[in-house]
Order: sequence, then structure tokens, then C-alpha cells
Amino acid sequence: MAPVLQKLKSVDFFRKIPTDLTEATVAGASISLLTALTIFLLFVMELGSFLQTETKTQLVVDRSPQGDLLRINFNVSFPSLPCEFASLDVSDALGTKRLNLTKTVRKLPIHQNLERGGFYQHDDLSSLQIKYDDHVPDKTVDYSLGLTADTFEPTLKKFPVVVVNFMAPWCPWCQRLEPTWEDVTQELHAKYPESDGRLRFAKVDCVQQAALCRAHHITGFPSIRVFRSGHDDITVHGMRDHEAYHGDRTKADLLTFGDTLAESAGQPHFYIRGVTRMAKTTGCALSGFVLVKKVPGTLHFLAKSSSHSFDHGAMNMSHVINYWYVGNKPSPHRRKALQKLHPAGLTDDWADKLAGREFFSHNLKATFEHYLQIMLTTVEPSRHRREASYDAYEYTVHSHTYNSFDIPSAKFSYDLSPIQIIVTEQRRPWYHFVTTTSAIVGGVFTVAGIVDGLVHTTARMAKKVDLGKQG
Repeated sequence: MAPVLQKLKSVDFFRKIPTDLTEATVAGASISLLTALTIFLLFVMELGSFLQTETKTQLVVDRSPQGDLLRINFNVSFPSLPCEFASLDVSDALGTKRLNLTKTVRKLPIHQNLERGGFYQHDDLSSLQIKYDDHVPDKTVDYSLGLTADTFEPTLKKFPVVVVNFMAPWCPWCQRLEPTWEDVTQELHAKYPESDGRLRFAKVDCVQQAALCRAHHITGFPSIRVFRSGHDDITVHGMRDHEAYHGDRTKADLLTFGDTLAESAGQPHFYIRGVTRMAKTTGCALSGFVLVKKVPGTLHFLAKSSSHSFDHGAMNMSHVINYWYVGNKPSPHRRKALQKLHPAGLTDDWADKLAGREFFSHNLKATFEHYLQIMLTTVEPSRHRREASYDAYEYTVHSHTYNSFDIPSAKFSYDLSPIQIIVTEQRRPWYHFVTTTSAIVGGVFTVAGIVDGLVHTTARMAKKVDLGKQG
């Protein structure tokens, strides 16, 4: 057994020197204490680094699933676009067109100063298919009263119910309605003469009486308003509405409408077929979201109606963007993870660079266009925090205004980058920590040994010199 132990001792890497042959020094003790302190500090720092996670950023071609849709959220206020005709169309590079979206879009009437003026609406008046008479008289005789700024108020005060057709001679819908309107007016005025005093049909030429039409917020022609007891105001929970006729424009429907109004003269307001309550405001705030394909496309805000004409030269599409962002807002937990792992950190406007921006123009024919380039950043935390995984959409935007020969509008054109940024969270392997710790201990001991040797050698040489001088 002894020979085996002797052979085993021969491969000892750490041979010991007898204590009798070693010498302890003050310098060595000082270096030893400094070495221990250095090793401890480096070990603590390395342990902290090991416990932290590292992030890895990759640029890859967008890996979104086939057919994945993009959610665009918006809230845009138009001070001079009434909700009655406000519309949103969506189109993309694949030829897909969705006109006058209403399912996920809400309209809120607002005043010129952007204050709320009514209740949220989900109606779709801009796409109503209104019927007209197929056969109308070749010649038209004016039976309805042509009101002016001077005769408008006196006429409203004289009759309990006055139906006013705000029209423009150049409007094709007004031209189509005019013979029927005059024919209906003749019959109703004969049935309810001035001595009866219950009902009158009238009209206003908005080319000749532009100021009067603007005062009543007329933007589409023809607009048929119902005035009772001298005004068309209806106050509901503090909000002012007006009554507008949106039924069919045939002789039979208008005669029935007139008879019903005559019966209700002097009575409280109640529902009449064809009459719609609309907010008495000049503007509209459109909010909601749309789901679009991940191809270049456009969100198109404009005034639209299938039975009205618009004076494009009098339209103003100035707007204020309350918010416009892509995807879903992160929860506080996800936002914290995103703040930590995002390659460049989060700025205040990292997801919504249009929020709070105002776009105004004094040119009434101005069209506003915003061009957005959207980038997808996917954050993938460690496997222990999969719930914090999040797709973050950011965009850059460039806006400009130009004079439109077509109907003025506000366009939001978007394009998606084919590159996706993937940020992953990684922890260092345990053996890296062991290796680094060993390197710290060994390296510090080695350097300390070299320093101790230099100090000891220098001290001996100095001692020999002193002894030589003494001798």
C-alpha cells in the first residue's frame, strides 16, 4: 500500500513546503489582505452580472403569421366636418376597398372649439339609398316660399311647423327634387291654407343666402329641416339637436310626411317617420379602430353621401389628432418589460407620434395627407416570463397639405417595413459563472504572488546594500 501512496504523491500538483522553511512578512500580510478584498469585490460584481439577464437583438424578415391583421386605433377631431356626413373609407394595395365603415367607428358631435356637442352616434346616414319619383313634371312652378335672411325668422314665427328645403341650384339632387317639392307644396298648401295656419313648406337658395345657410350649419344639399314653434332646436340632456328629414323624396312620402307634421302642430315632439335628430354642431370627432391587412393602405376621412351634394370650395378638413397608434396598448407589466428590453428605450411618443398634433389650413380646398412607416418590434422575455411577450409597433410620420381638385379630405397612408426587430432575453450559463470566478481567483492570486515576489526581492536587495555600507 505504501508504494502506491508514494506513486500517487508523485503526481501532486500542489506540493507543500514545510512551515519551518517559510517566512511571514508584514508586506506579504498586507498584500494578502488586499488580495482577499479584491477577490471578494470582483466575486460580488461577477455574481451580480450573472444574476442579470442579457438582451439579444436580431433583424429578421417579418415572421408574422399568414393572414395576420393589423389593428389601427384612431381618434381624430374635425371642427368643420358634421357627423351627418362624416365618413371613413379604407383601401389597400391589394385592391380591397371598404367604404363608410361604421361597425367599429363612433362619431361624437363637437363644436368649432372642439368641445363636445352631442352624444356618440353609430348611424350610417351617408349611405342611405333615398328614392325619387321616376316621372316628374317638365315645367316647375314655384309654390314654396323662397325665404331670405329678412323673411326667414318672421315665417318661422308665423306658422307652428315650417319645413325648409336648403338647396343649391347647381346640385343635381336638388334639381331632381325640385319638381316633386313644388308639387307637394302646392297640394299641402291647398289642404292646409294660410287660414289653417298649421304648416308651410319653404326653400332657401344657399347660393343667394349663403350666410343664412352657414348659420344653420348646412353643408350638404339638399338639407330638409323641420322647424317647430320658430326653431329646430331639441334639447336632450343639455345637448342641442335639430330635426332633419332623411326619408324618401317621392311625392307620396313627402305628402304623408306633411300630413303627419300638420297633425302634430302645437304638440310636443314625437317620432315621425323619416325625421332624424342630428346634433346641432359644426364638427365631428371620429374614433375607433380598423383591422387591415399588412400591406400598404390608406385611411380616408371625408364627407360623403349617396343623396347629397357638397360645395367642395366651402369645406375645411382641418383636424386635431387625439391619438393614432397601431396594435394594442401594453399593460403596465408589459410596458415595464418593454421599457427594459427595448433596444433604444422608450420615449414619450414611442408608439404615437401624432398624438396631440393639430393640422389647420385657411385654404378651404386643402387635403391633408400623413404618410406613416410602421416597424414591428417583438419582445420575447425569458421562458419564466412568457406573459410579458409583446409586439410593439412604432412609426415615423411625414405630413403635408396640398390643394385638392377633388373633394377635400384627410388621408392617413401607411406602409409596413418588411424587417422585424426581435429582442430576446437570455441568462448566462452557470458554467460561465464558475469559469469566470475561477479566473478571478487564480488571476488575482497570480498577480498578487508576482507583486509579493517583487516586494520581497526588493526588500532583500535593500537590506544587503545596507549591510554592505555598515561593513
